Amino acid sequence: MAKRQRRGSQRITMGDVARLADVSPSTVSLYLRRPDEVSARRAELIQSAIDRLGYLPNVMAGGLASSTSRVIGVIVPTITNSFFSETLETLERHLRDAGYQLLIGNTEFDATREEELVRSILSWNPAGLVLTGFGHSRQTQRLLSQSGIPVVEMWDYGQTGLDMVVGFSHHDCGRLIAEHLLAQERLQTAFISTRFQRDVRARDRYHGFRNTIEAAGGTVVLRELSGRSHAEETGQLTNELLRDHPDTAAIACSNDMVALGVMFECQRQRLEIPADIALAGFGNLDFTTSTVPPLTTIEPPRHEIGQRTARLLLDSLTRRIDDDERRLDLGVRLIVRQSTQDNACALRDDHDRMP
Repeated sequence: MAKRQRRGSQRITMGDVARLADVSPSTVSLYLRRPDEVSARRAELIQSAIDRLGYLPNVMAGGLASSTSRVIGVIVPTITNSFFSETLETLERHLRDAGYQLLIGNTEFDATREEELVRSILSWNPAGLVLTGFGHSRQTQRLLSQSGIPVVEMWDYGQTGLDMVVGFSHHDCGRLIAEHLLAQERLQTAFISTRFQRDVRARDRYHGFRNTIEAAGGTVVLRELSGRSHAEETGQLTNELLRDHPDTAAIACSNDMVALGVMFECQRQRLEIPADIALAGFGNLDFTTSTVPPLTTIEPPRHEIGQRTARLLLDSLTRRIDDDERRLDLGVRLIVRQSTQDNACALRDDHDRMP
C-alpha cells in the first residue's frame, strides 16, 4: 500500500488543495472548519480537489511528535448486535493490553457512512484500521490504499481484500445448513432474511443455501424483511409463506432473531417443530439453547475473530507479514439441535469447526 497522503515524495497539504481548487489556503481551512461560511461554488471546487488528491485534514497536527497515534480505528455495521459487540470486546482487550485505544465507528450498514467514518478516523493518524467485510465504496478503497497503514477486513472471507483478512465464508454457512436439511430429505425449503441491501453477509448465506438446495433438486422460496429483525413482521412473512407454500418442509433464517420470530409464528399456528417444519438460524445467540425446541444454528468464531485480528494488526506494526499470514479463514460450527432433528439431543453441540 502506498504511503498515506503522499503525491510522489511530498505529503499532500492544504496548500495543494488550495492550488488545485484555485482558492486561498485560508478558504480551504474555513471550508474544513465551517463549510457553511464558504460559497457553494468554492465549496464544490474545494471538495472536488480534496477527493481528487485524497487529502485528509490532520486533526492531530501539532499534538504528536510521531506520524501515527496509539489509536486503532474499528468500523462495524452495528454495535447493538451481539455478534459484533463480542468481537469488539475481545479486540479492545487485546489491543488495550498492547497500549492502543480503539476509535469505534458504526455504519448502520451504509457504505456512504463508512466512507465518512474512514475519512474521520484517518484524520487522527491511526496506527491501523479494522473494517467489517468487503463492501466499501471506491472512494473508501482509494483512501485506504493511500493511507499506508495496516488494514484488516474482518467477519468475512472469500475475496482478496485490501490488505489483511480475518473471517469466515458466509456462503459456506448457508451451504452447511442446506446440507444438513437435505440429509433430513427436506427439499421444499424457504429462506427468511433481513434485507440484502442492508446486510450483504445475509445475502451470501442465502446464496450458499439456495445453490446447495437447488443442486440437489430442491426449491427455495425467499422472503426479505423490510428492515431490521422484527418479530411482528417476521411473523407476518412466515404466515404468508406458509399460506402460499404449504408444502414448505424447512425454513432457514439469516440470523437467530429472525428464526425466533418464525418459531413464534409456527407455534401460534400449532405447527410442530421439527415434525411439521424444520427451522435453523445463524449466530448461536444465548437464547438458542432455551427455545422450545432448542434451535439449530451456525456458530461464528466472534471471539476468535477479535483475538486474531488484534494479533495480526500488532504483528504488522512490528514486522513484515508474509502472504500466507495475511488471510485467515477461521471457519464456523454447525450446531444441530432439536429444531431440525428429533434426536438432536443425543448429538454434541461442539461439532468440529468447518472451514
